[in-house]
Amino acid sequence: MTHSIPYPLTTSNILQAIDTRYYQFFVQVGLFVWATFYLDVLMHPMHVVLTIAAGVITQIAFSRYFKLPINLLSTLNSMMSILILLHSSSWMWMVLAAIIAISSKFIIRCGDKHIFNPSNIGIVMVLLLVPETWADSGQWGQGMWFILLLASLGLILLLGISRMLTSISFIATFIGLIFIRAYWLDAPLALPLHQLQNGAILIFAFLMLSDPITTPNSAFARIIFGAWIALFSCFLQYQFFVDNAFLYALAVSMPLVLVLNRLFIGKQYHWPRKQRRY
Repeated sequence: MTHSIPYPLTTSNILQAIDTRYYQFFVQVGLFVWATFYLDVLMHPMHVVLTIAAGVITQIAFSRYFKLPINLLSTLNSMMSILILLHSSSWMWMVLAAIIAISSKFIIRCGDKHIFNPSNIGIVMVLLLVPETWADSGQWGQGMWFILLLASLGLILLLGISRMLTSISFIATFIGLIFIRAYWLDAPLALPLHQLQNGAILIFAFLMLSDPITTPNSAFARIIFGAWIALFSCFLQYQFFVDNAFLYALAVSMPLVLVLNRLFIGKQYHWPRKQRRY
């Protein structure tokens, strides 16, 4: 008696069946270890423990309240993003960012989909509310650029080009705008090349902006959204000299995803495993 296979066992199907959150988690852990031991970006161990604990406890509390299965993988990814990008002189503000990030998934929703990227909104809200916090995008410099590029290509391989169109569109538009600006200012070619070799841009594009749950459903809409984030980021950075403009641009623009999902019909992404998207 033969059994039919529900889908062909191709390399593409196997790769796309892998939960990319594991990959993102190990990449972010690697970045955190690199920053700690090589770049000397030291964070008090208690800050790390309390940030992760706050995110996990918040996730469990909301999951129990709404009688949902407890899934901590997305939570751990969000906490690592916060630890990598956000800095504070007090553990309280790191914990606050963690609580805001996870709470937003359960409180600020449209249908069965949360609106904001959790780690992004957690970081941005704390940066706006607390003067003693900062996000130092310059800490990554150029040393990690090539390694981050390889890690980003790995994520494209796992998620597929279609699902990564937001990140790809952002990078392509950002590159174009940087070179146009350099040409307009009659700046040497070395200037835009130096600006592009910034690890923080790749971290944002491929570890935050790539979130398939909070990006538009349609492939065309993802291209529009990525290009818009690049345009808005450059406007904030070069017109108003806003530090970490890409973080603010994403937070402000997240409601635009709802509009794009209505204008352009596409299939909503589901994680490979049968888990609720919280």
